Order: sequence, then C-alpha cells, then structure tokens
Amino acid sequence: MRRITLILGLFAATLSIGGCRKYKLEPPAGFAQVDDDDSGARMKAGDDVGLNLRVFDNVDGGTLEFWSEDLVKKLGRRGYALVGQTAVKSKNGVAGTRFDFDYTAPGSTEKKFYSASLFVSDSSVVVVQLAGDEARRATWAPKLDGIAAQTVVRGCKPGKKTCKGPQPGKLTAPPPDPIPGVPSVLPEDETTTVPPT
Repeated sequence: MRRITLILGLFAATLSIGGCRKYKLEPPAGFAQVDDDDSGARMKAGDDVGLNLRVFDNVDGGTLEFWSEDLVKKLGRRGYALVGQTAVKSKNGVAGTRFDFDYTAPGSTEKKFYSASLFVSDSSVVVVQLAGDEARRATWAPKLDGIAAQTVVRGCKPGKKTCKGPQPGKLTAPPPDPIPGVPSVLPEDETTTVPPT
C-alpha cells in the first residue's frame, strides 16, 4: 500500500510540475526544439531561422502598452528599425501585439529580420520571437501569427483586464545609440566614391 501511495504521489508531482508553466507551445512544423524550460523555449529551423519563446515576470502596472513601448524603445536603441505592428491573439485569447523589425549588425552588411509577438498576463510577459536572414523573411514571417495563435499564455486573473489589452498606439523606434569607436556618419570631407586611379 505504501508503495502505491508513493507512486501516485510522484505521478501527481510530475503532473503539477508540467502544469505550472506560464506558457505552452509545441514546436511548429519545420522547427526542432533545442531547449525548453520554465523561462522559455528555443527552436531552430533547418535554414537557421530561430524561434524563441521567453517568459519574464510581470510587475505591478505592467500592461501590453507598457511592455510594448519598452520593447520598441530598447530594440530601436540597439539599431532595430520597426517596420510593422499588428494585433495578435494567443490560443487562449490573451491579447498581444506583433512587432516586425529590420536589422543589420554593426560592422556587417548582412540584413536580418526579427519579429516578436508580445503577450502580457497578470503574472507574466511572454515574447514569441522569430529571427533570421532577410532572405528567409518571405518564408517564415507569414507563419508567426499562426505560431502566436498556438501559444498558450497563462497567468490571467479573473476580473482583471491585463490579458485583454488594450493595444498600444502606433509606435516608432528611436534612433540607435552611438556605438563607441564606430562613426555614425561619415565626416563631411569623406565620400563614398572611389578616387580616380
């Protein structure tokens, strides 16, 4: 009898641990899961496009509007150019906002895309991120709304409005912060033309 009680107790503990996650997202078609824990999941497509889900604790006053402004401001300062903003919804009806960015790393000419669907519950901030080379945008970016719609975001409290929005107003990214040692513009006496030989 004692052995059965122990086995049932371990089984119940296993179920409760799996049910405590603040999110749920199965790897979408074309992605393999390479990491998964309570703070998020990392998935990778065969063509090096990454799909990441990150979970952060929410704070008092943390709304979709608040975290949207924070995300766009921080990414803009890092050189990400906001090119799109749309409303999305999770599988369980939590309101979210999708942000699409263009990005070129300092010192590189290789263009990248980065899209993030942001969801906010009373207890958590969940960000579903998709990123890769610009050449892969046309293949993968249209699938992000469907991926967001398959994401379950937990932590909504009855009677609270955090999970229902409202959507942020149209946002713009600030200019990037200067990078030490890298000129932001060419000095006036320098040109981009090749001198005659």
